[in-house]
Amino acid sequence: MSFVIGCDVGSQSVKAILLSEQGEIIAEAGSDYPIEYPQPTWAQQDARHWEKATKEAIAKVIRESGISKEDVVAIGLDAQVDGVVPVDAQGAPLHAAIIWMDRRAVAQVEKVKQAYSAQEIFDLSGLNLDPYHVAPKMRWLADEHPHAFEQARYFLMPGSYIAYYLSGEIGIDYSNASSMLLMDIRQRIWSPRLSEIFEIPLDRLPPIYPANQVIGTLRKELAAEMGLSPKTQIVLGCGDEHAACLGAGVIRPKMVCDITGTAEPVCAVAETPLFDQSGLVETHCHAHPDYWLLENPGFVSGGNYRWFRDHFGQAEIEAAQKQGSEAYQLLDRLAEDVPPGSEGLILLPCLMGSVTPTWNAATRGVFLGFSLTHTRAHFARAVLEGSAYGLRDIVDRMKEIGLAVEEIRAVGGGARSALWRQIKADVTGLPVSLPQTVETTALGAAILALNGSGLANTLDEACELCVRVIETRYPQAQNAAVYDQRYQTYRAAYFALLPVFEEAAKNA
Repeated sequence: MSFVIGCDVGSQSVKAILLSEQGEIIAEAGSDYPIEYPQPTWAQQDARHWEKATKEAIAKVIRESGISKEDVVAIGLDAQVDGVVPVDAQGAPLHAAIIWMDRRAVAQVEKVKQAYSAQEIFDLSGLNLDPYHVAPKMRWLADEHPHAFEQARYFLMPGSYIAYYLSGEIGIDYSNASSMLLMDIRQRIWSPRLSEIFEIPLDRLPPIYPANQVIGTLRKELAAEMGLSPKTQIVLGCGDEHAACLGAGVIRPKMVCDITGTAEPVCAVAETPLFDQSGLVETHCHAHPDYWLLENPGFVSGGNYRWFRDHFGQAEIEAAQKQGSEAYQLLDRLAEDVPPGSEGLILLPCLMGSVTPTWNAATRGVFLGFSLTHTRAHFARAVLEGSAYGLRDIVDRMKEIGLAVEEIRAVGGGARSALWRQIKADVTGLPVSLPQTVETTALGAAILALNGSGLANTLDEACELCVRVIETRYPQAQNAAVYDQRYQTYRAAYFALLPVFEEAAKNA
């Protein structure tokens, strides 16, 4: 029997899974690394940490499975998006990798805004002009570290860096390239105009390939260290959210992937590159070469529930330790005793600013409408409902710009909560389905490896082999009616408070 490895290079760890050609997960392993925060709003990593963790995670799944190295035919990749590391002609990093959550390039964005039309940039790229994306980070390097910028042979995103580390070949896939603010999203090529605007030489960018492209084979020295054959193919792979969609089976129109981790990215498949002029959702390429992906990059969601658990759930934390269970499960039970709508209590889930209903860094979390009758259980449920309102913002906007949406697939750690899935179904009015595994990013990378290596003829075939829905929650009419009213109050409160948030930010 043949096997493939899916490797997810995330924000804090590498996760690897070993998958059989029949779609069965045989072994899993991970290896952690830190994030550096040298200044407020800065976030960076040593790209060498990605190398070490990738090698360790892959070697571990091989050791634990005990399979023959000759039976592993391919490694597929996915990685955190919106990060960049400059490398020299030998592929050595010239500066720490500036990762997705970094916002240091504010001045570079403002400079571009003053000289060029943000609308023109959006029309070409499908993206908002924001420090979140890669091109402004590259301009920051040019301004602040000109030697590194000038010496760079290539500017690589994390996935491209690891693909090069494993294979010695340079490339980037459509999904990663589409988040750099340098791609013509309609033609799926590097844009000369965007290159001019951001002053990025096109020959410093990797060639673009489909995500299922075999970019090369495993370097001999790494093969020996990992316990693999140097004949092992390296499949280029995609962004982590795009891989999560593959692992959830979200590969055709009318489906939404709701990825609930610390943040909650929301993605939907489109047959053509649709554009949201409000900027709530951006237009990316899908890992599936036939489609595009409309995406909101993720409001803080599971992070809010964790905040509530850590500061107000000590009883559940202690009880879970004694019972060998999860504190979140006990908080869910607490919240289940509260009626839908939390008897008027509403959370605006903007504890780290907002990317829904609008993108605004000045906004903050608000509990609205509580009285002496409300208990800790009400607040627990309101946290779950607040994230569901954010999900509805995005799904409703996707419908308004022309997408038909019939089903939500829930993945990520938050998808384990049956209560949360039901709340989301009731709030959005859509069925919410649960795949057999909620950890779908490394699975998506393995699916790309199955297809790229030829073990599956198409990505659709590979997904059908690996993805199974085990439960679906449907909207309950009585609950949905309550949530329709609460949702309108949530939106009215958010927009009414925007001037207050802006004024408070001036004095922060």
